[in-house]
Amino acid sequence: MTRRALLGFFALLALVACEPRGSYQNIGPQELYQAVDQGAVVVDVRTPQEFAEGHVPGAINLPVEAIPQWADTLPKDKPVYLYCRSGNRSRQAAEYLKRKGYTNLYNLEGGILAIQREGFPLVR
Repeated sequence: MTRRALLGFFALLALVACEPRGSYQNIGPQELYQAVDQGAVVVDVRTPQEFAEGHVPGAINLPVEAIPQWADTLPKDKPVYLYCRSGNRSRQAAEYLKRKGYTNLYNLEGGILAIQREGFPLVR
């Protein structure tokens, strides 16, 4: 094997080794509410006060600030849907869970704001 090929091989090997273990997908409100209708695990990563102001039916409130305490309590064998106000904190939670090996994650792009724009119901 030439030196150039060997260097290329090791560079590829390093990239694969450093690749995140899990994954997540961005979705919209319609996909989230379809999942809710099917009994999906839905996590609201906002503060308890924000949660009380209105949340997705059936959602559980696990604030992103406490993610190290609750990350391992979520099922790895079922889809987990994450949302927040705008999609930023839920994306951060998805990134964290992805690094922990979760592969069946969904992040609501646009968060509660997208839900409200599209007219889906919230529980108060």
